[in-house]
Amino acid sequence: MRYIKPVVWLIFILSGASGLIYEVIWMRQLTLIFGSTVFATSTVLTAFMAGLALGSYYFGRKIDESTQSPLRLYALLEAGIGAFCLVWPLILTALGAIYVLIHRNVTSEFYTLSLIRFVLTFGVILIPSTLMGGTLPVLTRFFVKRLEQLGTNIGILYALNTFGAVVGTVAAGFFLIEALGIRWTLGIGIAINFSVAAVALALAQKASGTETDEHPEEIQQTEPVDTSDPSERQLVLWAIGISGFCALAYEVLWTRIMVFFLGSTTYAFATMLAAFLFGIALGSMVFSRWVDRIKQPIAVFGIVQLGIGLFALILMPAFEELYGMSQAFQSTFGASRFWAFFSCFLVMCLPTFLMGASFPLVTKIYTGSARQLGRSIGNVYAVNTVGSILGAFCAGFILIPLLGIRPSIVLTVALNTGIGCFLVLRGGSRETETGKSLLQGVGVGMPVLNVGLAVILLLTVNQPLFLKSTIFKTQRPGDTLIDYNEEVDATVTTLKDDEGVYRLYVDTNQAADASRWDSPSHRVIAHLPLLLHPRPKQALVVGFGMGLTSHSITQHGVRVDAIELSSGVISAAQKHFTHVNGNVFENPLFSYRLNDGRNHILMTQTKYDMISTGIIHPLVSAGSSNIYTADFYRLCRRILSEDGIMCQWVPLHRLPEGHYKMIVRTFIEVFPHTTLWYKYTPDFVILIGTPEPLRIDYKNFMARAQIASIREGLAADDLDGPSLLDSFMMGPETVRKYAGTGPIHTDNRPRLEFFRGADLVGTTMQNVKGMSEYRERVLPYLTNYGATLAEKRIVRERLDTYFRATQRLIRGQIAYASGQYQNAASLMNDAVEINPVDETIRYNFGVVAGLIREGEQEELRQIEKQVQQTMAQNPGDIQGHLHLATLYEMQGELGKATRELEELLRLDPKRFEVYLLLGPLYERQERYQDALRTYERLERQETTTQLPAPIFAAMAGLHLQLENLKEAERYGKKGIAADANSWRSYYILGNVYAAMNQPQKQIESYSNALEAIDEIARVSTDPSDLLSAKEQIQNELEQLRK
Repeated sequence: MRYIKPVVWLIFILSGASGLIYEVIWMRQLTLIFGSTVFATSTVLTAFMAGLALGSYYFGRKIDESTQSPLRLYALLEAGIGAFCLVWPLILTALGAIYVLIHRNVTSEFYTLSLIRFVLTFGVILIPSTLMGGTLPVLTRFFVKRLEQLGTNIGILYALNTFGAVVGTVAAGFFLIEALGIRWTLGIGIAINFSVAAVALALAQKASGTETDEHPEEIQQTEPVDTSDPSERQLVLWAIGISGFCALAYEVLWTRIMVFFLGSTTYAFATMLAAFLFGIALGSMVFSRWVDRIKQPIAVFGIVQLGIGLFALILMPAFEELYGMSQAFQSTFGASRFWAFFSCFLVMCLPTFLMGASFPLVTKIYTGSARQLGRSIGNVYAVNTVGSILGAFCAGFILIPLLGIRPSIVLTVALNTGIGCFLVLRGGSRETETGKSLLQGVGVGMPVLNVGLAVILLLTVNQPLFLKSTIFKTQRPGDTLIDYNEEVDATVTTLKDDEGVYRLYVDTNQAADASRWDSPSHRVIAHLPLLLHPRPKQALVVGFGMGLTSHSITQHGVRVDAIELSSGVISAAQKHFTHVNGNVFENPLFSYRLNDGRNHILMTQTKYDMISTGIIHPLVSAGSSNIYTADFYRLCRRILSEDGIMCQWVPLHRLPEGHYKMIVRTFIEVFPHTTLWYKYTPDFVILIGTPEPLRIDYKNFMARAQIASIREGLAADDLDGPSLLDSFMMGPETVRKYAGTGPIHTDNRPRLEFFRGADLVGTTMQNVKGMSEYRERVLPYLTNYGATLAEKRIVRERLDTYFRATQRLIRGQIAYASGQYQNAASLMNDAVEINPVDETIRYNFGVVAGLIREGEQEELRQIEKQVQQTMAQNPGDIQGHLHLATLYEMQGELGKATRELEELLRLDPKRFEVYLLLGPLYERQERYQDALRTYERLERQETTTQLPAPIFAAMAGLHLQLENLKEAERYGKKGIAADANSWRSYYILGNVYAAMNQPQKQIESYSNALEAIDEIARVSTDPSDLLSAKEQIQNELEQLRK
């Protein structure tokens, strides 16, 4: 019999491991059906834990009444779990079909659907989780022969099963799912169950034959009299429920803190859970050695609860140093994810150790009779589990939204302290006077200490958690906190930098960035697919973010449904990003729903002309890669209209090249006619999936890109029709060649979730460089790009100019991503010279020049100081003012530059060239009245000679900007009088007539502008900019004539 114990311990460890493997798998698979909202995930967790409670309660009674071997019943429980999981895939398929059917035909109302979701989940998970819940009381009956051994045996069993849970968590989170996938990992869990069942059956037969040979002290000879106080038993039962409540509340609250420092990846969550469970297992194992010798277990149980509260308070600041601790260990002992686990364990070890000690203590107190051993263990386990359910629910849904994370921890500590104080004072009533006094001192002193610590912590540790997070300290340390809300599902933070740019974070994941660098990601995923679609009417956006994508879609006159997971994101967008999203909430074309995007796509019957998946990096959090799987793309294809377009944003930063190519291969798997688009910034590409090979109606594309609202949206990111079209990079065959052969990302094999931290460095350069060799021209995919050979030749030449310039731009972007800024600037300058009208190239060049300028700022400041010293000796130095103005402009200080030029003109008002510098400077600052005043001063100065036509055209444009239409018309005509081929004057005059509502004169002016361009182009050595202007005017003229 002696060798049986270690074997049973081993199989119980394996049983715990399989249970956590199943929980991980069920959570993953059920959230794919029900959605990953906080309500859906809480439903799955609640159903699982409720089954555990029911199983322990039922089988605890069952084993007391049963005459069969506990090991035999345990084997049947394990076999039952394995049998259920064998048919789990069929159950899951049926469950999905039923849920979709109910959603589409019965109700889609949120609360009713939430109730249905709970009923379905509970019904499915109830059977296996009930069987799991029964294993502990059943095995306890096998091990415990005398009540004197109860605490030790139950402590060991509880610890071993929890150690098994740690093994299952780590195995599933770090190894099994990555190596084998979901189905094979499920198969391993099933194999464990059946193996454990087979071993348990064999041991049961062996034990039944040798039981009479065991030592008499291990066999219960007589039933001792139950001397326990029923009121004490009820008290500790309530207390273990409260202890369970606090334990899961702590887990929820600590996890919400730790995501700020460890992130929210699959690895991070597995690390946090494993560290929490490991502490509990260690506490139960260590405490089991002494629990049967404790003479006042109720008082000790109270001290344990007081200790949990005390250490939860003391270690609260330590949670906010997790990143630093982990980095310190890695820098000392080498990079390894173990140090993240070890850091988590260190900050949680003391409170979780005491949590683990609670269970064997309470079972020792509560169990009064060996005949009711199973019932007693079942009751304790069930009540503890029910308390855990309530703790997780209250912490996530009530305490955090009402109080915040840190105050919620303090309130949970108060609950621990209250029940601990009561238990200590109650448990010490039977002690001697000395012992009673000592316990009374502990029962009063520790609560006072806890209260004092709580007050100190609430007063001193009150800075918003985001401001202590890794992401803030390393990336945005100088930003201003605008808004911070700890919501039910996540913490939502809004920051503003010194340039007035707002950024939105969900936990530590950036959900929105209103900077010019990031905004193309949000705009292009709307404009590009909609311009490629011939007649878009309805679009879907997965992930609302700051609302720029939805706003861009409405600029096309297209209805849009936006699906957002977090209500906090919607609230922040309404409060802080209306300047970016055009207050799209007021637009009748826009509607939004709070839901998981994938769940909406699974459920909806609406057909969409375009689906855009929003800006969600696949590696930032557990579950974010769900919208990059082939299964997700198939769901999207189902709800696309006949000529619908799928648009997928894919990041190039912090995404290993192998993972990037895997995403492309996965997309191609479902959308074989995929095209790839890249140019805007080195940060991202766009994948466009069409039902048939892509054909682009050139004139339709260009004409729609010139619609006022669309043109305005594109121009905000230095884009226009030609530049957007030039971002075409690869057609279907080339994309397939680039991606190569290899694995794809699926729900069953979520390969994207697993990566090495070292692989995330330098990925932008690797990805762009790898793609650059495959770039091809868009021309073969164009139709309707000219009625005559001459028109087609003009378009081809223009596209060729854009293509050659962008080739240089891409080489510059590779150099930029490598940190070679001087080389990048040289290449991008070449690109600007090839195609000076491409504002996208100019923007990228400006970014690189800005980075170079940052390194030159100190040198410029030194030159500035020297010039100022010279001018202090000679205040009338005109060249000094000009030099200073140039220096200020180079540093972006336009206001100072204009003041220096104004001072120069005060000293010498006849400097013609200074007016030509000062006027554009005022225009760049949008000081149109001052710019106009500058040109008027120049006009008054030049009384003997006529000003050149471009000056009159500029003055006409400024009068138009200021709505002085008569003056604008007069100066437009003066420009034409100065130069009959001043196409700018004709064009501005046409815009003036548009404002005057004189379409005939507008058409005439545009036509004259085109004739003037043709005249100039005949003698121009580089007519590319003229041809670009001509095409724009032609498009506007065609729209006008329609």
